[in-house]
Amino acid sequence: MGPLGSIQFIFKMEENTQFRDVFNENALTNLAKRIKAVYPEFDSKSFVKSVAPYFAPLGLLERANLITEALKTYMPDDYPRTVSIMLDALDEELETADFSGDAAWMVVPQSNFVAKYGLEHYDISMNALYEMTKRFSSEWAIRAYITNFPEKTIPILHQWAQDDNFHIRRLASEGSRTRLPWGTRLPQFIEDPKPVLEILERLKADSELYVRRSVANNLNDISKDHSELVVKTLQRWKKDQNDDTNWIIGHALRSLVKLGNKDALELLGYPSKPKLELNNFTISNDPLPMGGSQLISFELHSSASEDQNLMVDYIVHYMKANGKQAPKVFKLAKKTIKAGEKLAITKKQPFKTVSTRKVYPGLHSIELQVNGNSLGKLDFELLEN
Repeated sequence: MGPLGSIQFIFKMEENTQFRDVFNENALTNLAKRIKAVYPEFDSKSFVKSVAPYFAPLGLLERANLITEALKTYMPDDYPRTVSIMLDALDEELETADFSGDAAWMVVPQSNFVAKYGLEHYDISMNALYEMTKRFSSEWAIRAYITNFPEKTIPILHQWAQDDNFHIRRLASEGSRTRLPWGTRLPQFIEDPKPVLEILERLKADSELYVRRSVANNLNDISKDHSELVVKTLQRWKKDQNDDTNWIIGHALRSLVKLGNKDALELLGYPSKPKLELNNFTISNDPLPMGGSQLISFELHSSASEDQNLMVDYIVHYMKANGKQAPKVFKLAKKTIKAGEKLAITKKQPFKTVSTRKVYPGLHSIELQVNGNSLGKLDFELLEN
């Protein structure tokens, strides 16, 4: 998942533009116009000239930070007044999860301003983030207040989790994620996630997919440090028999499923001890030339008297530069195998260097995994060109 991947929204990009281009001169000029309309003393021309010429080499966050600092320079040296002006200059509240407009993205440097300069004005700042997140998520900015004032902020997030506005409800979940992409981590909740789980309890049956997706992402983060706690929580949620809650369960367990966690798989309907026989497990080449592909073939034969749900994965144990193997799990198939049925599966796996992975010569292995159980493993030598 790339940066800002945590925001699941509708975003339409023009052809030949990059993600960072949401911060552009036109958007900056429109922000300056809105501010000047409510604060006539604002030097809008100088504000734009101090920022726009420097956009070209900068990434998304760098552009946002540049705008934040320009706001600090050109707005009043009076935090409460500056925040009041910003709020008056905001565009209309969003009624959907569509953040494609200039005005929406320009909220990010303003919420950054609140995070960076507003800690001494807690009530004003929290109200500002409440209003700003109705136009664009304040999930990064709120973390400064969670970190510095957890005793005050967590109860507010509980309130926000019950708000009528679904952007506010989502902020209660997304802002409290322990490992939010591009956000500072929350080490106190990595160590003890119970305060976060209490917030998520209020959102587990939310009617908005936008909110439920955030809850699932939050739980997925927590599962990386507290897998047993997350599984137990979701086992309890499963008893509610709520379709919206069940959607969260399926998406929250994705990292544990990839790791072959048997309790997670069992919760999703994949038996931890499937009754199977593995037959004719083969690979096509040993040794394999660098850049070549292995054709993986095998058969699964059910010895059960009823249907079984199968999560079939294969694990490539890659040789690394340090001379040791490192596993990488690949999803292969989700199947329901009938009693006594035989299931034949083939998969072509290339072994070449790509942008996300460098391949080294040496001993490699391919392992089959079904419902978290290793069924077999074959070794082969990858030759250097």
